[in-house]
Parts: sequence; structure tokens; C-alpha cells
Amino acid sequence: TTPLTHPTLLQLLHVLLPRCTAVMFKFPRTPAEEAVEPRERPTRRASFGQSSKDPGHSLPFPGLVTVLQSEEELDYILAGLGSRWVVLELWAPWSAACAAIRSEFEVLAKSYPTWIFLRADIVQLPGIASRWSVTRVPLYVFFWQGIEETEFAGASVRKLREVLDDCTMLGPA
Repeated sequence: TTPLTHPTLLQLLHVLLPRCTAVMFKFPRTPAEEAVEPRERPTRRASFGQSSKDPGHSLPFPGLVTVLQSEEELDYILAGLGSRWVVLELWAPWSAACAAIRSEFEVLAKSYPTWIFLRADIVQLPGIASRWSVTRVPLYVFFWQGIEETEFAGASVRKLREVLDDCTMLGPA
């Protein structure tokens, strides 16, 4: 990290962050620096952090949408969360309906901070798509304690909110 000294940037940051007394930026490393001292891949950690059983995965942050990278990651998350509600969005990049509801799903993740919101691309993860026999996207699958409780397909924010509220009333989140 290097201290920021450019006066115009300092003035701008002072306006944006009036109570901030110091700002540090981390500049990209050169390939030579990377070869000498490789950087550890950053992982997102929640209060429950990484599991000692599987150091390659971390549990997602509540209030954010986590994009799944593998089927194993989904199984790991569902097994490791315990008494939490999880909603999984199965989407496709070619779908206009998925594109239309994408930002709303992210807003809902912030509105329901006790829930875990996951997103899986059915093109990149066809095994997840076949597990739920996806014929329509987006498909939303709801889990309680790692067990599927309900699902529905379609880009309805109203319906998504209703199911989130109904599930929240059924069990503590």
C-alpha cells in the first residue's frame, strides 16, 4: 500500500469522505514482484469464515449475491449454513427475463440481510441445471437448513418478494 499524495484526489476524497483522515490504495504488482512473492487469492469471509474442513471455499456474506463457480460450492454452502434461508437463482445469460430481474434480485439481497442469495449460470454449470430440470429461467429455489422447500420460475419481483416473506415467517432467518 502507498499513501495517496496527489492534491486534487485528496481534495475530492475529502469532499466525498469528510471524516476520513487517511486513504490507502493498493497498486497492482508487476509480474516480477508476483514471481518473487505470489499473492494469496482473496476470499470473501463472513462472520462464520472459512471452514477448517474445506479451506478452498468460504461461506457467502449475507446481504450480497454470491455467484457460484461450481456444483461443489453449492453443496458446501448448503451444508455449512445451518439454520438459514437460502435462495438460489438459476439464470441464463441469453435470457431477457433474467437480465430484467437481475438488479432487483441484488436489491432484494440487501433488503433481506439475514438470507443468503446465490446465483448460478446454467450455461456454465449444466449439472446444477439438470439437478432441477430447468425448463424456464429464471428459476428460484428456496432452501431451509440445506433442504429444498419450494421453487418457482419466472421474472416476477412481486412473487419473489411474496415467497421470501412467506419463508421468513415459517422459520427464523
